[in-house]
Amino acid sequence: MRILALHRTDMYMAEVVPNYSGSMVRALRELGHEVVSVPKTQDRNRNFEGIDLVIDIDCGRNAAGDLLWIARDGPLPVPSAVVFIDSHGHPSDHRRVAKNYDHVFFAVWDKRDLFGKHPSAHWCPNFTDLRWFDRNLAGAIVPGNERKDFGMFGSKGGLTRADPMAEICNRNGWKCDIRQIGASNKHAWPSTLHSMTNCKFLFNRAQKHDGPNLRVFESMAAGRPLICDFDPRSGMEKLFAAGGHYLPYEYFDPWSGMETAMKWCMDNQTEANLIAEAAYQEVKKNHLVANRVKQIIEVVRQ
Repeated sequence: MRILALHRTDMYMAEVVPNYSGSMVRALRELGHEVVSVPKTQDRNRNFEGIDLVIDIDCGRNAAGDLLWIARDGPLPVPSAVVFIDSHGHPSDHRRVAKNYDHVFFAVWDKRDLFGKHPSAHWCPNFTDLRWFDRNLAGAIVPGNERKDFGMFGSKGGLTRADPMAEICNRNGWKCDIRQIGASNKHAWPSTLHSMTNCKFLFNRAQKHDGPNLRVFESMAAGRPLICDFDPRSGMEKLFAAGGHYLPYEYFDPWSGMETAMKWCMDNQTEANLIAEAAYQEVKKNHLVANRVKQIIEVVRQ
């Protein structure tokens, strides 16, 4: 297929900032498709001749704070698909523009009702990319050499989710690392993997029922046991087994609370690492960028 892919192409220090939309473009090419890669835009005044499919990939707001969709003002003259990542943050916007695309792929299970009337709407969960998040990469810390006990890495505005974890670490004399790595529109990879693997255990808490979010997949690919909230509204349990792939601090005994879960990890590191191994293998098999790209192509070819 000849595909026009619209995605985020931020530049910093004379280099393109890697992101998951770029990972999707690479995966499409690796699958043998001819991809015309262009920055996100709403300018539809272009020649679509020879284009078999337009894929508009959600990349959040651009540097100017705008949400750009090429089909915002109406359907395109060629088959089209849109990939939504942040429907929990922009539900009204996503619902409005979705109707102008032939196919909708949404990552947030809890927001599936936004697209309930669309004739071709599909849950396409988040994923990760082993080119940037893999415990076996050269930049990863070898297990046993970690300098921190617990860590959480995310956007600046979401770091308060880890405040309870920080308090528990201070109370127990454990070391933690909680911060944003790379400001918006700047390089964060592969530094994020290095910081993740410098922790024995990782923590995540969903925002607005957006689980499983990107941090879940990244943590599992990094090969570290993940302590995470259990949210029955998210799609987490549809992809991963509580207690088998991650440690839910709200749901299963003896992990009835966050501090209990953290103490269990510190006291049972061998068992916790077995859970991390199962999660790593599951992500490697079913939750990489190539898995999601193949799903999209299979749907549009039907």
